[in-house]
Amino acid sequence: MPEAAAGEAWTEDLLDADSLRLAERAARAAGLSLEAWIERAIRRACAGPGEVTVLAPGAAAPNGPAAALAGGGAWPVVLALALLLLLVGGFAFLALPLATHTALPPPRDVILALPPEASKDDREPSDPRQLVAWLEPRASAGDALAQYRLGTLYALGKGVDKDYARAAPLLYAAAESGLAEAQYDYAVLCENGFGVAKDPVQALAWYREAAAQDHANATLALGYAFAKGVGATRDMVEAAQWFRRGAELGLVDAQYNLALLYEHGEGVSRSPVDAYAWYTIAGARGDQGAQQSADRIAKGFSAAQIKDALARLTTLRQSIKSER
Repeated sequence: MPEAAAGEAWTEDLLDADSLRLAERAARAAGLSLEAWIERAIRRACAGPGEVTVLAPGAAAPNGPAAALAGGGAWPVVLALALLLLLVGGFAFLALPLATHTALPPPRDVILALPPEASKDDREPSDPRQLVAWLEPRASAGDALAQYRLGTLYALGKGVDKDYARAAPLLYAAAESGLAEAQYDYAVLCENGFGVAKDPVQALAWYREAAAQDHANATLALGYAFAKGVGATRDMVEAAQWFRRGAELGLVDAQYNLALLYEHGEGVSRSPVDAYAWYTIAGARGDQGAQQSADRIAKGFSAAQIKDALARLTTLRQSIKSER
C-alpha cells in the first residue's frame, strides 16, 4: 500500500488493485460511492466504544477523511486499519445470505434528463434562463413536451433556482398525457418525496406506465422495487422479469443484476451458463466487476459448458435492442 502524506485526502491510488476491487464491490452492495464507503470504513476503524460510525446510505462525510483526522499525522495508520476492516468486512459481505445483496441499490440522486436535441424547436433560445421564459406559455397552454422540459429545468435548477415543488405539477401533467420520460421522472419524485409526498406505491405505478413504453430506466427501477420490497411485496421472480426487460433494453446494471440472479438461482433457475453470458455482456459495456465475475465462472466450466455458454451469449446478444 503506498504511503499517504500527512493530511492528504485518500485517492484510489492508495489502494492496491485487489483491495480496490473489493472496496468497489462492497460500496456497490451498500449503495454508497467508493469514497463514502472508504469514509465509513475509516470511521469504523477509528470509532471508540459506543460511537456511532455508520453513515446514512448514499451520504458522505461533510469534509472527507482528511477533515475527520485533525492534524493528519495518524493518516497512514488509520488507512491501514481501514484496509484491514475492508478486507474483513468485504469477505463477510460475500458470505452474507443472497437476499441481502442480490440487487444493486437504486441511485440515490434524482437523475432527470432533458429531451434529445432533435425534439427542440429551432427557434427556441439556447440560454437556459431565456428558455424557461420561452417554455412557460407553451406549458401553460397544455403542450406536454413543454411541460416536461420546463419541469426538468426546475428539477435540475437550470435557468432557475432548483424547485421540486414547481417541477412536480409540470411533470405530472406531462406524465398524464402519456409522455414516458415524464412518467419516469415523476415516479422518481414520488419515490424520493421531492416536491410531492413520498409515496413508493405511486412511484411504482408511474414506473409501470413508463416501462410499458420500454423506458429502460423504469424497468430497472421496477426491478429494484421488487427486489427490495419497496412499494410492493418483495418478489424476486417479478424483480428478475424486470431486470431481464432492462437487460434486453441494454442497461448494464440490469444485465449485471440478472446475471447475479442466475448465478445464485434467485427468482430464476440457477444457470451458470446464463450468468456467464449476462456478466460477459455487461462486462463488454465497461462493467469491470461483471467481467471479473464472468471470468471466475468460466474457470469452472467444462469444454461442453464453454460451448453452451458461447452459444447462449450469441443468442442473448441478438435479443438486446442496443446490440442489434
